Amino acid sequence: MSQVTNWSLDPLLHGNLPTTVLESIFENMTFVREFYIMILMLSVTYPIVHKVLLYNFERYREIKTHGKQIVVLHHAVEALILSLSLPFFTYYMIRVNFQIHELEEVVSSFRSLAIILSTFMMMYLMEIASRYDGARAIILFHHLLAATDGLMVFLFPTSVMLKTASILVYFIVFEAFTFVGLFMYRIFPNSKVTPKIIFAGMVMFGGSRPIQVLWIGAAVFGSWGEENSGAKWQGIMQIVVTVILTVLQFWTLQIHFKLWKRCITKGARSNASTTKHKGRIVTSHKITSITSTSDVDTIDEEAAVPKDNRDDEQYDKQATVCG
Repeated sequence: MSQVTNWSLDPLLHGNLPTTVLESIFENMTFVREFYIMILMLSVTYPIVHKVLLYNFERYREIKTHGKQIVVLHHAVEALILSLSLPFFTYYMIRVNFQIHELEEVVSSFRSLAIILSTFMMMYLMEIASRYDGARAIILFHHLLAATDGLMVFLFPTSVMLKTASILVYFIVFEAFTFVGLFMYRIFPNSKVTPKIIFAGMVMFGGSRPIQVLWIGAAVFGSWGEENSGAKWQGIMQIVVTVILTVLQFWTLQIHFKLWKRCITKGARSNASTTKHKGRIVTSHKITSITSTSDVDTIDEEAAVPKDNRDDEQYDKQATVCG
């Protein structure tokens, strides 16, 4: 008691904070330091990726609408971060959910999961902040619901909350291929690989959702009989959140399907246009400046399909509903 009573501002100016004061501010300095480093790295990733895209991709430089360029940037960053996080996230999820370890090892794994979870939430909050102009309510609702669910782990640090929240965040990494497809759609719209990547993303995205629901249900069922009084209402809440997020995620599949169908249609028309121009070159000696790829590179995305399928703007605003 005397140590606390006699303490003054002097240590702030000339020494270290007393341990009791430091621990009262930051319960675990290791977590705070690692979390700060992750957020710092995340904040500089966006300008670095932006410069790389500007330097290497002409189509990125040609995007006139600033909002669309931001969307492409977020798709590239999210695809990069989710892909790099997959092996590490999987490793810690296996350790926590399917292995038995000593208490200290489990605490360390939980801390690593919390850092990854927090980093993902910050990534999506940065997206909301950068896309303030014309942001859609459905995107705000989805991302804020996911971020709030992650925050609940810190408000109610129970087993069922940590398990279910980490499972929901973990399945975000399986959307990496989806973001790769969205990026390729804007940067390589005429590539034959683009519709294949989009289709693969749809399969991976849609196939992982039922596993997510089953895993959440198993985690809630396994925690139902715990002595913790909050286990039941927290489990029910997490099931409700999972259902809402899963419905939104399956709803986005129809947008992905329209985009994939659009790519197929555009590819067919591009091939027809190329064949037509080749025929003109052979039959007409007066045409000397036409190449077999001239129109393919300047194809108008809005003219590639009928008017009822012109949903690029809607897709750009909705396709980031994920996680």
